[in-house]
Amino acid sequence: MHTCTNCDSFVTPDFVRVFGTEDDRVFGCPHCSNMRELMQGLGARNPEETTSVS
Repeated sequence: MHTCTNCDSFVTPDFVRVFGTEDDRVFGCPHCSNMRELMQGLGARNPEETTSVS
């Protein structure tokens, strides 16, 4: 069973395939992110690995 690593909500295998990473991890889902963020790739971005650009 797949879950969002951000909020532990259930996500479908299809959601993981479309919005997740290559190793089947999801860092944002409809329960904790909005659709705009997901379409911009938030679901596949690990917040611990991102760096801010100033």
